[in-house]
Amino acid sequence: MPCSAFTTHVLCCLCLWGCVAESIHTLPHVERFDVVRPKRQSVRKVQSDKSPQSHETHPDRLTYKLFFGGKNHVIHLEKNRQLIGHNYTEIYYQDDGLIVSSNPNLKDNCFYHGHIQDLEDSSVSVGICSGIRGFVRVKKQVYLIEPLTNHSDGDHALYKHEHLRWKRSSCGEPSTTIYDHEQPVAVPLKSTRWRFHTPRYVELFLVVDNTEYRNFGSNMDMIRARMLEVANHVDKLYRPHNIRVMLVGLEVWTERNQIVVSVSPDDTLSRFIEWRKSNLLKRVKHDNAQFVTGIDFLNDTVGLANKFAMCAESSAGVNQDHNENSLGLASTIAHEMGHNMGMSHDENHCTCDSSNFNSICIMTERLFSDCSLEQLNGFLDNANPSCLLDTPSSSRLYSGSVCGNAFLDPGEECDCGTVEECENPCCDPMTCRLSEGSQCAHGDCCENCQIKDAESLCRAPENECDIPEYCTGLSEHCPENDFKMNGIPCSSGQGYCYNGQCPTHLQHCQRLWGTGAKVAADACFFRNTFGKNDSHCGKTKGGYRACTKENMFCGKIFCNGGNYYPVTGQKAVIVIFGRFCNIAGDQSEEDALSMVPTGTKCGPNKVSIEECYLEYDGRTCRHKNENSGLCFNRFVCNHKKQCHCKPGWAPPYCESVRSCHICLLIYRKTPSAGQLNLLFDNNSAKKNRTEISQPISMGTTVTATTMGPTRPAPPVSRTFIMMQPVYYHLKATVHPKMKI
Repeated sequence: MPCSAFTTHVLCCLCLWGCVAESIHTLPHVERFDVVRPKRQSVRKVQSDKSPQSHETHPDRLTYKLFFGGKNHVIHLEKNRQLIGHNYTEIYYQDDGLIVSSNPNLKDNCFYHGHIQDLEDSSVSVGICSGIRGFVRVKKQVYLIEPLTNHSDGDHALYKHEHLRWKRSSCGEPSTTIYDHEQPVAVPLKSTRWRFHTPRYVELFLVVDNTEYRNFGSNMDMIRARMLEVANHVDKLYRPHNIRVMLVGLEVWTERNQIVVSVSPDDTLSRFIEWRKSNLLKRVKHDNAQFVTGIDFLNDTVGLANKFAMCAESSAGVNQDHNENSLGLASTIAHEMGHNMGMSHDENHCTCDSSNFNSICIMTERLFSDCSLEQLNGFLDNANPSCLLDTPSSSRLYSGSVCGNAFLDPGEECDCGTVEECENPCCDPMTCRLSEGSQCAHGDCCENCQIKDAESLCRAPENECDIPEYCTGLSEHCPENDFKMNGIPCSSGQGYCYNGQCPTHLQHCQRLWGTGAKVAADACFFRNTFGKNDSHCGKTKGGYRACTKENMFCGKIFCNGGNYYPVTGQKAVIVIFGRFCNIAGDQSEEDALSMVPTGTKCGPNKVSIEECYLEYDGRTCRHKNENSGLCFNRFVCNHKKQCHCKPGWAPPYCESVRSCHICLLIYRKTPSAGQLNLLFDNNSAKKNRTEISQPISMGTTVTATTMGPTRPAPPVSRTFIMMQPVYYHLKATVHPKMKI
């Protein structure tokens, strides 16, 4: 039972855990709530007073005690130092239309992620800028907290998410463009099954329209605080799955909207994508842009986004700020970003937890479902959006080097995240050093905390245009991902290898229409020479570009058979002399899904490149003796026109057997780049050893012969790896540009 209003003051003075009081305040957006007072606990400082962080207003770590759910809880918080990019850009407009751009120092932010002590399945995301505001999750139950005063130790409203007032809603029809309706609350679910092995990073840019700006009293500080709070929640939603969201910029249309913002989400999305392409992308580098508006979209729609758009020019969504609580907007943005990464709306069979088939999910409402994560995994594997693999360096983050941020910073041997997040026995999350006896903690060539043997397969080929990669025996990381050179025939001559894939017309038809689909007759593709809205070789400012007879197979793709509707949900059918020409409808700005994919073979030695065609010249990488064959026929030419040798054969031309047991002597790791430096005698005029610290690549070929007696090896320091306890005089053949 909550204590009475009369006893609240007395008990809160004595209570160590916070107190629950009657709701003497009113919150129009909440049906009912309890009044609590979080109690901040002292935390032992782990940093030197000389560190920059020691002078910040908001410490790196905080602990609060709070009573909710009938129990006393201890909440541990850690500042989200990866929330804001180092070159974070803020843009607004003067009354004369002049753009004002600045890079404010937001290093000392007040936004935190955390967990509840002794509760493994818990999650916390809050801001403490003026009171505590955010969410606390205990298993499936979500609590929202917001201040009733401007102090973190004052009265706060605490309520269950179901007590937040929402509009009634329904769901739109699935298509390439996804309509979203008001979801209650999205919160992260701990899931080790779907914590993706390779970390991804989304550089997010937020754009706020004039209506939203005026809704917050035309106050730039209030808008900034709101958007940072939203971004912090979005990051927390994706963080359990090894995806981090970093805010790199905020633009606020302080004077007037830069596009026509309509109550129609379709029109607004189209205009925003076009503005992003012609304006924003030229000014600020980012992976994904989300538009925030204060207007009320038609019906119950609160968001709209294109599927499979991440890293493309249409990587964007539009979002209505539809609730007083910022978690409503954060849920919508996370939802739209999910569509950009290939997720669809969940169906009834989708669950967020195998133990609870009635759980609610983010692509319907709250948590990422098994369906959503499987779709996300497919998008990351198949589309391979390269912009998400662009690892932010410590110089691009305001945090610098911080142990526990899940980024491998200079001076760290490993970083598995916070103590709550770390599930890696090879790494100590408190020190970011390798655990005792461990050689490695991360990487495809790290197994049971030990570096795998040389020539262990670490990356199997994904298709016939890919190339397998093998461990070197020296590094925990798999060598660079190589693939066959563009232009090598594939798919029984139906295609050419292009950027590691073998795109064909048949493959794309089956992707759109299902496994029973086939490529339509040539007469259908001849329509591309008309330059109409349903048959063309690309859009122009005034309409559509007609194909020529030479590149008519590079424009719109025509199929027949398969499913009644394509994956886009819309179709058009043209009948030519009794032949059916099916076209997949695509409402996206680029019309990309209904076009022949880039790299598809559209004639002998011709491939589709941006609705035109490119002729391959058939050149390959060969040995200086042209009669020796392609790389001595001991594997293939890679995309850098270098010989990629089979295991056991040495680069650069795969003409000699690799002798790895004598080819390496002493390597020194370069921590920043992971390169290796070889110390060897490179000057035959000198009989004594000379140290060479020129970086060489993994493909460097070195042959050695023993000359003279062996000597004892010097002591091995942390920065050196002794491969043999002897010194050799070396005859070296160095090919610094070759890589294995």
